[in-house]
Amino acid sequence: MRRRYTNQERPPRVGARVLAKALVGVLLIFISTGAGVAIAGYLMIAPPIPDDPAKRQAPIPDLPEEVIVPVEPGGPRTILVLGSDRRAKTSRDAQLGQREKPHSDTIVLVRLDPKRHRVAVLSLPRDLAVTIPGFADNTKINQAYDEGGARLTLDTVKHFFESAVGRTFNVNGVIDVNFDGFQRAVNHVGGIYVDVDREYYNPEGTGFASIDIDPGYQRLVGSDALDYVRFRHTDSDLFRGARQQDFLRQATTQRSVRELKSVGEASELLGILQEYFRFDKKFLGRRNLAGLLKTAVHLAMNDTVVNQISLTGITESEDPVADTRLYISNENIQKAYDAFMTGDGAQNPERSTQPVRTPKRKKGNASTVSGMVDARRLGEDMAVLAEPRLKRLPFYFPGKITSRTRYTNDTPRIYSLRDEDGRLHRAYRMVGAIGESGEYWGVQGLTWRNPPILENPDRIRKTASGRELMLFYDGKKIRMVGWRTPRAAYWISNTIGRKISNARMIEIASSLRRLKQ
Repeated sequence: MRRRYTNQERPPRVGARVLAKALVGVLLIFISTGAGVAIAGYLMIAPPIPDDPAKRQAPIPDLPEEVIVPVEPGGPRTILVLGSDRRAKTSRDAQLGQREKPHSDTIVLVRLDPKRHRVAVLSLPRDLAVTIPGFADNTKINQAYDEGGARLTLDTVKHFFESAVGRTFNVNGVIDVNFDGFQRAVNHVGGIYVDVDREYYNPEGTGFASIDIDPGYQRLVGSDALDYVRFRHTDSDLFRGARQQDFLRQATTQRSVRELKSVGEASELLGILQEYFRFDKKFLGRRNLAGLLKTAVHLAMNDTVVNQISLTGITESEDPVADTRLYISNENIQKAYDAFMTGDGAQNPERSTQPVRTPKRKKGNASTVSGMVDARRLGEDMAVLAEPRLKRLPFYFPGKITSRTRYTNDTPRIYSLRDEDGRLHRAYRMVGAIGESGEYWGVQGLTWRNPPILENPDRIRKTASGRELMLFYDGKKIRMVGWRTPRAAYWISNTIGRKISNARMIEIASSLRRLKQ
């Protein structure tokens, strides 16, 4: 006898395009942080079982169903995503009997809010000093996973917010990810194009995780993608969280994932996810997946933005070399809670495609933006060296930069990359340091005129010279300013911490010029 569905369990009846768009919006969020079960909605809420049942991960152990709060279908939901170095059952280490006790590497909260047309992402640094219920006070949050796995981590995260804001903090799903699964999911979609802010290099044999990634816009796959989101050797856990969130944001624009429309591809990806990821007992249930799909459809049918939420006001211990714990006040936890749950103070400006003209300056008047210096001579010196190697890519450099900026090299990085159709493009990257650890901004140019990163600007501003600048926001701060010419595309990327003000970002972009121009 065919089963009859209730209204809450029934998958939403929508067109194939809307369904695919809904799938992609949530899928990429989960792939970026380590999961992808929204694809089950595309399979009409019937997740396939891997061919070999032994490969399928059991639900997260010791996580009772009652600790996961159910959500009305299509309603907002908060998901806790945990990244660990847990090995899959079929991994080489597991087969050799080398499966050590897993350690927590990443703690990320994802808020899907269809009513507000937003997705919020908040990373909790693993060195954050917290109370682990029933275990210890003033200890690092990642210790919760070591002592009690996902269950104790969930209890700790809930206590962290509830003790500061005096309200219940509900979590509606938990996903536990391992490194192998992250790499395979990224590889399955052909990699993710990422705007890498600077050089990341650490050789083998130093005692730290090795990495070798050059600056500039590029496609990261497999181990490079994992190395990038896990790196924290020369900066801190705060920067790693920001990189993970930025990786997530850029992942949501990838065409390769938007085109995951065949049931065969969807089934293969879900099989990978079920082999390498673990979920709470309710997550893969028909009712929960149907509700998740409804939420995804709402997000897909509206102008949804991804907000990166940061914990502000974090301080170090008195001796950060010996004691790496990080501290935050209840007041700043409250701010992060409000921004995460409601968007208070973190909402992007309302998106508009109508160009806003910048007022013309009177002839002879200098810029009124403070903290800027003339950088034409530095740019011209780079242009002389760069232009012969760039072939058909015009080299634009800033005529003005912030007073504290120092370029990291005398010449830009010049390289080639392939677009999503395999066509080869010429590119360059200029990297500027502002004198604060881990904070770098950049100038990117490439002959690929429509890269994913330039999709859906928040605002368009037309300069006095007629140049149309595309403004991309992270809350109230500009994270990137883009610009196209008939032959190429260019953008200015803000630092990871958004340290360059909006006015200065626009001033730098407006000052882009060519040699002898």
